[in-house]
Amino acid sequence: MKTALQKFGKFLSAMVMPNIGAFIAWGFITALFIADGWLPNEKLASIQPYMLTYLLPVLIAATGGRMVAKDRGLVMGAIAIMGCIAGVGGTKGQPMLMAAMVMGPFAGWVIKKFGNLN
Repeated sequence: MKTALQKFGKFLSAMVMPNIGAFIAWGFITALFIADGWLPNEKLASIQPYMLTYLLPVLIAATGGRMVAKDRGLVMGAIAIMGCIAGVGGTKGQPMLMAAMVMGPFAGWVIKKFGNLN
């Protein structure tokens, strides 16, 4: 049981770690440019919600899809999470970070299994 849980945790962290630079950039932009930040700037702060809503989940889902089914999985993971984001209302909904960790690998698995049915 412990080994399976460790393997699952390693799989999830393998989706996030290649994208850690994007998370750090989002954190810096948030800390610096929001209204209560160190250097308040309304125009630069306006990209923060879009990064959280779109960029970070798409990167995670694309990485998860690539882990399962290479380049085709990457594309399918990105498309699948955009459907999830649209389903909850875009920037008016909740960030889909956990959904990206599920949908990316699932979409990769789907394209891997059903992509060669010629």
